[in-house]
Amino acid sequence: MEQTKEFTLTLDDRPGALAKVTDAIAKAGINIDGYCAVPSGKDGKGTFRVVTKDPATTKKALETAGFKVQEERDIALIDIDDRPGALAQVLRRLAENELNVGPTYSITQNRVAISADDFAKLRETLQEVTSTARRR
Repeated sequence: MEQTKEFTLTLDDRPGALAKVTDAIAKAGINIDGYCAVPSGKDGKGTFRVVTKDPATTKKALETAGFKVQEERDIALIDIDDRPGALAQVLRRLAENELNVGPTYSITQNRVAISADDFAKLRETLQEVTSTARRR
C-alpha cells in the first residue's frame, strides 16, 4: 500500500474548467495518477478530485494557478487484481472491519473515463484526437 494525498476542488461547470486545472498540474511537470470530476447539477459548479505522486508540488501548482483546495485528505493506493470480484473482496474486508469508505475511484494506467452532455460530439472529438495521436 502507498499513502498519498487527494485534493478536492470546486470548479465552475463550464467548458475549459477541467483543461485549466489539469494544465496547471501539467505545467508543474506532474503526472496525474487519478482523478474524478463530477458536476453538481446545481449552481453551475462541480467537484474535482486529484491524486498525484507529488502532493506538495501539486497543491502549490493549483494554488499558484488560482485554484482553492477545498479539502486535502490522506488516501491509500493499493494494487488490485484485474478480475471480477477483486474490488468487492477488498471492500467487503473493509466493511467487516466497520470502515466506512469515502471517495473511492480506480486509478488505472493508460485509461481515462470521460463523459459529456453531448455524447455524439464527445465521441466524434475523441475519434479525431485518437486518430491524430496514432499518426505521430
